[in-house]
Amino acid sequence: MYDVIVVGGGPGGAVAAQRCAQGKLRTLLLERKKLPRDKVCSGMVMGPWARDIIQQEFGTIPPEVLVEPCQLSGHMMHVPGMKSQRIMCNTPLAWRKDLDFWMIQTARKAGVELWEGARVTEVHQEAGVCTTTLMHGKKLRELKSRFVIGADGGASAVRKSLFPLIKVAYSVPIRECYAGALNLEKDYFHWFFPKLRPRPRFALNHKDDCFLIEGSGIKELRDEINHILAKYGFNPHSKPLWRDGCQIPRLHEALISGAFSPAKGNILLIGDAAGLLFPITFEGIGTALKSGILAAGSIARSIKASRAAAEIYLRDLKPVLKIIEGFHSWNKKLELEAAREAGEFSKTLKAAYAQTLKVG
Repeated sequence: MYDVIVVGGGPGGAVAAQRCAQGKLRTLLLERKKLPRDKVCSGMVMGPWARDIIQQEFGTIPPEVLVEPCQLSGHMMHVPGMKSQRIMCNTPLAWRKDLDFWMIQTARKAGVELWEGARVTEVHQEAGVCTTTLMHGKKLRELKSRFVIGADGGASAVRKSLFPLIKVAYSVPIRECYAGALNLEKDYFHWFFPKLRPRPRFALNHKDDCFLIEGSGIKELRDEINHILAKYGFNPHSKPLWRDGCQIPRLHEALISGAFSPAKGNILLIGDAAGLLFPITFEGIGTALKSGILAAGSIARSIKASRAAAEIYLRDLKPVLKIIEGFHSWNKKLELEAAREAGEFSKTLKAAYAQTLKVG
């Protein structure tokens, strides 16, 4: 019988598990893959939430976890026919497999028990006891706990168990990795908007001895990508070293309207599993860390007050949802500006991204 089972070993799962273990709760962290495992993500530690929480909870990110360049100076917005715009924002940069592994190892030192290769298939609760069903190796197992935190990403098995009827739309960003470098400033993350609209878009950044092209419109924008990047030295006929992708749940409107509340009883969803990604950038490390801390705190207070953790967590989550609602409203503004002219669109685009980077 565990006090807390955390499903998913990303930043949110790591910080939630560590906080629970530090509170003297018997905590088990379940990770589907063998660590260190890759994760489709820019690896940018963007904004005060992400930077400050990592520093506070785990310490300074070790140099060996970061890539070259180890820190970005900011972001650059590229709109056709307009001068490229810079947003200054110091941003540590890593491969997610290294960043996540470091945080999990730190959590283990705090007393978190870790099971790798544990694929959760179902979670349910009855009479104050949560049952987590999983495949661990080749064994089907059932584990009991007082609380469960679902931190298992966009295609969350915990969310599907908790809310089997909710219909989730997904965007599917693709990431392509190429050897070498382009003639673009390496210490900036580059956003391109070839259609003069907020989406579809693509992004480019350098890491170590390679560069990555990523975005949910990669296939749709292939001709534009080849044309735009050719002037920076990209060979359209070159083959990527590898290509991968992921699913991002589009739950902003359901969260804002209250049609979806990411918790029930003593099972709480955090990060991507809860749809808590910031609109505009769709980066989720900061929101995963913030919601992970809120979930762990809700469990501690639930035990003291003998109340369901969901009631406490959902109340504490309201300021986060308010911020998401504010950023979500930028989308309509961007679409309106895009329909007018490039100058106003470019100005509003910079303002929207800069506002997001100030928080998450």
